Formats: sequence, structure tokens, C-alpha cells
Amino acid sequence: MALRLTKKLSQRWALGSANCFRHHHCEGSAIKTVTLKNGDKMPTLGLGTWLAKPGEVGTSVTDALALGYNHVDCAHVYRNEDEVGAALEKSFSSGVIKREDLWLTSKLWCADFAPEDVLAACERTLSDLRVSYLDLYLMHWPIRIRKGAAEPGDIAASDQLGYTRDMASETWRAMEQLVERGLVRSIGISNFTQRKLFNLLEDIKSKPSVHQVECHPYFQQTEMKKLCSQTGIQFQSYSPLGAPDRPPRNREAGAPLVMEDPTLKDIAAKNNCSVAQIAIAWQYQQGIPLLVKSVHRNRLEQNLAAKDIHLSADNMATITRLDRNQRLLFGRFGYKAGQTVEDFWDGENITPNM
Repeated sequence: MALRLTKKLSQRWALGSANCFRHHHCEGSAIKTVTLKNGDKMPTLGLGTWLAKPGEVGTSVTDALALGYNHVDCAHVYRNEDEVGAALEKSFSSGVIKREDLWLTSKLWCADFAPEDVLAACERTLSDLRVSYLDLYLMHWPIRIRKGAAEPGDIAASDQLGYTRDMASETWRAMEQLVERGLVRSIGISNFTQRKLFNLLEDIKSKPSVHQVECHPYFQQTEMKKLCSQTGIQFQSYSPLGAPDRPPRNREAGAPLVMEDPTLKDIAAKNNCSVAQIAIAWQYQQGIPLLVKSVHRNRLEQNLAAKDIHLSADNMATITRLDRNQRLLFGRFGYKAGQTVEDFWDGENITPNM
């Protein structure tokens, strides 16, 4: 469902340039960056930590930083920030990377959306990660869950408080105070629909710096990219491989596997690289910041090397034609009793599995 900005919003949030994917060109094979509204430069290839298990995530972070990654994406609800923090502390103390050279993102969990809970939640994440500030802090989902509720997969329907415009804007204003306190350099959102993003922009004064959403060859988020471009919000991609290792609760019956796509396999073979590298290079080459997760050093190295793969214009166009507008991660943990997929996602990007 394509939505149009009102004239008022267009004028309010317009950029001088229509291109939201501005990036700084680095020499050699350095990771490219995009410049956020406060002037900070965010690396466009980062390490994701969702589904990285305890006992594995720390090694993954340590290996990634040693290989040259300079962007790590975390969240309290991933239940691994303390181990990530130990790995960061080790890498800082050993001189692998300086804190000021690392981009570190975390996310405010839905059970901490009450304005009075936001500061404590951020301070807990900072303590776990063993840092004094975050480069980016995101509102993880546009829904609220009752304080003290179970984690995703075990949340009772009675603990689902859902989405309201007032909730989103109140939480946002509490997050703005984190920037004022110097605990966070930028704030943003994740998993908002176009409609919910419109509502937020109408209700707040300072717009999000980043919107992080699912994006891969089968779900290219064309309309959301346009909206982010028009409003000066940096679009960021997660699950660029289609989250092949997502748990059963996140799998829809009949959902396709992006990494098994024959067209992607053919392009990978012709370019002498893996399908994962093609999917990464396709977004990286467009200047889209993306997050890729692995706990295996060889795959971390391969994923990082994808930034140096140059796909032909024909390859790029072929992959773009693979778009099915097909969401693979539906966030069902957050549905209120009786709520449908269509209601939760405001009728946007709901394509049956093919």
C-alpha cells in the first residue's frame, strides 16, 4: 500500500537532496558510511547479533572486530548483550579497535516503553555492553508490552498492550532525553509501517535518524525506502539473507528461502562467490546500510568480503526483479488477542507465500 506525504509533512521533513543514500567514499576496501542528520557517519555493513547464542556471540563479535568490522547491532531482548559487552571490552583493551571507531546500536524493548522506564532500560544496556554511550538507540517495535512480561515466544495475550499513537510519541520523547543526557548520540525506530511512521512524524518535533526494517531480494521495501528518502530518515536493512536460521515461531508455512533462489545461485556462480555474498553486495552497492549475522569466522570473513564484489548493472537489475513484496518476519509475538496480520501491519506488504 503506497501512501503519500501530505504537503505539510513533505515541507516539514524534506531534504535538500532526494537521495537518502548519501555515502562517504573510503579508500581501498574500507567500509562505506552514510551520514546521519547529526553528522555522524554510520558504517553501511554491520554485524547483527539476533539469534547469536550465548557462548557463541562473544567470539563472533571478537572475530568480527579483528577482521575489520566496525559496526555491531544489539538489543536487550536478544539476551546476549552482557556477552557482547565482554567481547567489546576485550577488543578495546587489546587495541583491536577504539570505542570512538566503533558504531554501536541497541534497541529499547517493548516492555520498557513507559516514559518512566526508558532511562533505566538504556542504562542497563550501557552497563551490559560496558560502554558510556550508544551511537544509535532504536524503538524496537511500534507496540508496547506490559512491564515484566515474558520474552517473545512466551508472551501472554493479556500482556499485549499493542500500538497507540500516544504511546509511540510518548516513548519517543523519553528517548529524546537520552540524547540530551549524552547517553545516546542518535535515536531511531524499527519495524514501523508507513502509516505508523506518518503518525509519528505528525506527533513529534525531532524525526528519527534511522528506520531499521526487514529487507532482502524478496522484500525490497520500495515504498518504505521512498518514504524514508522523502523525510530524511536513513533506511537500514536487517535480515538481508531472508533470516534462514530464524526459529520456528518466526516461520510461516510455505515461506520461500531467499538463499535457495535459482537466479541468485546463477549470479553467484557466474561471479565465483556465494549466494549470501550476492545478496549482501546487491544492497551494499546501492549504499543501503545492512546487518548480517554469523557466528562462524569464515562466514564473517566472506560476508565482509562482499563489499568488494562489484555486480554488473544487469546483475543488479535482475536481482531487483526478484521482488515479491513478501515479508518473511511477521512479528506474531506482538499480536493482541484476535489481531490479524493485516491489522498489525496496517494492510501493508502482506503477500501470501508463493
